[in-house]
Amino acid sequence: MTGLEATRAALRELEGRPFTAIGRAATLVWLTFGDDVPWVDHRGEHTVRPEMSLHLQCRWRLLNGVSTMLQEGDLYVSGARAGAGFEAGGDIGTSRFDDRVRTVTELIAADVPVVDHVRIGDEFDLQLMLSSGTSLEVFPAGRPEWEDWRFLSSGEERAHYVVENGSVFKV
Repeated sequence: MTGLEATRAALRELEGRPFTAIGRAATLVWLTFGDDVPWVDHRGEHTVRPEMSLHLQCRWRLLNGVSTMLQEGDLYVSGARAGAGFEAGGDIGTSRFDDRVRTVTELIAADVPVVDHVRIGDEFDLQLMLSSGTSLEVFPAGRPEWEDWRFLSSGEERAHYVVENGSVFKV
C-alpha cells in the first residue's frame, strides 16, 4: 500500500464522526473529531483528549455552502482586540481568526456536524464534507521541510500521518 493509499484509508475513519471543535496554537489550526477518549499524558497523568484531530499549517478554508466562514489568512489579520495591551491573565490581542472562530464554535454546538465524506487528492489536498453543508478544504504548499497537515488518531498502535512537501510519512 502506498503512502497516499494508507493516508486515505486512515482518514476514512473520520467518516461518521462528529466535528467537535476548532482552535489554534499560534498559527497551527487544530480541528477535533469524535468522542473524548482516556489518555495518559507525557507526565503520566490521566486525562482525556479527542479521538481524532487534524492539524493544519498550510492554506485551508472552512466553507458553509459557497461562503467562506474561516480561512488560513484570518490568522494574519488583526482582530477586534488587536490593540489590547498585556495584562496578566487577560487577552493580549486577537486575530480575525479568533473573532470568527466564535461563530463557528456556536454553529458546532448548536448542530454537531458529522463528517460525511473525506477526499484526498494525489497531491494530498484534502476535503472534508460535513452533514451541515459545511466543508473544509486544505491546500498543501509543498514547501521543503515544512509540515502542511497532520492527522492524529488516539489509541495504542495508532500512527500519525504527516504531509510535508507533497509526500506523507507516519510517526
